[in-house]
Amino acid sequence: MHTQYIQLNVPLNFTQVVDIVRQLSASEKQQFTEILCTETVIGDIVVPEEHKRLVMERIKKYENSPVSYFSWDDIESKMATHK
Repeated sequence: MHTQYIQLNVPLNFTQVVDIVRQLSASEKQQFTEILCTETVIGDIVVPEEHKRLVMERIKKYENSPVSYFSWDDIESKMATHK
């Protein structure tokens, strides 16, 4: 069977796009994610100032007391023992 594709130029708002994506199968969502990731230019991503402040606060908190945090190895070990 030969599949025929047509191109539709239909204006959709963001909510409509989200509704359509929610109807995709898991594999189609994975493909969609891959497309978005490959077409996203890092310079186009806007990080809100509040997020930047939060990250800087957390870094400073860690630098002031690094022993109060777990390493990734510690986290993996704890996860493995709780399986």
